[in-house]
Formats: sequence, structure tokens, C-alpha cells
Amino acid sequence: MHCGRRQPTHPRGLAMRLSAALVLCLLCFAAEIAPATAAEQQAVRVLARFSPQIGMIADAALADDEHLFLLYPELGQIADYTLDGKLYQHITRESGAQSRFRPTACTLAGDKVLLFDEADHKVFYVNPDGNISRGIDLAYPAEEGALALSRIGDLTYGPDGLIHALLPERGVLASFDAEGQHQGDLDLTKLLPYPSATYTRAQLLPDGSLFVLDYLQGAVLYRRGASGQFHRLRLGEQAAEVAVPQVQDFAADDSGNMLIATYSESAPLVLLTYERDGYHSHSLEIKLPVGGSRLACRQSRGKYIVWSRDRPFVLVLQVH
Repeated sequence: MHCGRRQPTHPRGLAMRLSAALVLCLLCFAAEIAPATAAEQQAVRVLARFSPQIGMIADAALADDEHLFLLYPELGQIADYTLDGKLYQHITRESGAQSRFRPTACTLAGDKVLLFDEADHKVFYVNPDGNISRGIDLAYPAEEGALALSRIGDLTYGPDGLIHALLPERGVLASFDAEGQHQGDLDLTKLLPYPSATYTRAQLLPDGSLFVLDYLQGAVLYRRGASGQFHRLRLGEQAAEVAVPQVQDFAADDSGNMLIATYSESAPLVLLTYERDGYHSHSLEIKLPVGGSRLACRQSRGKYIVWSRDRPFVLVLQVH
């Protein structure tokens, strides 16, 4: 068993102007997303807004309703904050002299946080109190035998109890059981007709719906249900094909509603709510750091975590 070591703490891109229209596309059909009416406008509550410690945040999760875990791979630690912005503890672990702790991806797994340590090539469970469990190798099949994955693009814990790791170089979402044994691949290169795609984010919903981000297109691709047809979501002009990515990150809740982080200076965050007639767009008037265009977002315990990759800035939002 490895335990988190607590250290003494103390409190402390390119921008694009997009059209206001959002476009929802089937792989061969385009239709506009409806703007929300006054009656449909969503109430957004800011639960937390603070400046965390300086450093590149790779991922984030709510360990419980009062603690926010921020992953700092370059610093070799997880920063545990309360929602009032106070640093509660640093969580780290001994990885050996030649492999410093490097947490790069995380997701929720029941009442624990599941994280990937790129230095040790293992997945760990982290308890809300910061204690870290034994490591699990994600054994991926290869010609020379099963190999422990050394790098992943994203980590998801599915409603099926499997660990899902996005492998951008292979274009697949690989599935593993609780012991790290490979259970199969979802080959995105075959499901989606984009040979030059780079899939950097994936999210599975309890009903089997799948959302993935193709960073090169700046588009979210999704299917509703486990066997539905994929649709393509893109911010921008309906008839234009813009090479520069427009969507830089997304987060979906269990109902399929999405928070989109864009490169737009006028609308950096857009909320999309899923209705029977499709998606409805809602602009969010939330003050963000001036000049900061590199945003990331995650959905965790029914709330949205937003942070800046350019400067120390974190938001936790709740949508009603």
C-alpha cells in the first residue's frame, strides 16, 4: 500500500472571434442549434473562484463536495483545496529515485478519485483524505506481450465499472477491468471518418452515450446511447471550414448537457442543454482573466470545474 504524504501548507493561445451561431452537424447533415429562450435560460451559481498555486494543472476532480483536487504533473503533486480557496494539503507519493510522481489524468470512481501516474505507469485510487492505494498496471496487448501503458490522453471510469483510457496515438478508447486487464478497444478511427483526427478527451455517460474531442477539428463528436449514430458539434460559421481549433475543451453531465470552452474572446464559455428537439445554447456571463485564452473544463459530482492553463485561476460552477 502506498499512502499519500502530506506536506505542511499554508493558504495562499490564440484567440478567435466566433459567430454567435452554434452548428450541430450529423456526419453528412448540418442544422443550427437553437438559442435558448428567456424561459429556458439556465441559472449558474459560482461555488468557488480563486487563484491556486502557480503551475500547469493537468486535470481536476471534486474529491467530495468540499475538496477540489488539482493535478500538477511538473511539480509532482496533487493540490487539495477547499472550495473557499484554502490549500488544505499536498498529496504526493514516493515513486523511486528514477521516477518522480507525475499525475496527469484523473476521474471519479465512486467515492474515490482514480488517477494515472505517468512516472510509474500505473493507475491509483485516492481516498478523499488523500491516502493513495496500490498501483494497477493497465496491461495493453502488444506483439511481445502485454505492456503497461506509459502515457494516456484521458481517463474515464465507466458505468460498467471498467477503466477507460484514451490513447491519442492509436485513436482508441481502451477498456480495462479493476485489475488492469485489457477488455477491448473502441476504435475511433473506424467509427469516425476523420483520418487525421487527434482525440484528446473522452467522456462516457451512464446510458452509454459517448463524447470525444477532436482537437484538430476543434469539434466535439458524440453519440446518444451505446449504439446511436455519431453527431458532430462545432462552433463557428455554418458554411465555413476553419482550420484553427475553435472548441478547446468540453465537459458533459449525466444528462448530456455540455459546457464548452472555446477560443472566443466574446464567448469563452458556452453551455449547451439537451432537449428533445436538440441542443440549446446559453451564453455564460462569467468574468474570466483578461488575456487568458487556454481554458480547460471537467464535470465532477454534478458540477463543472474550469481552469486557465495560462495563469492560476479556477472556477467551480453549478447549473440549475
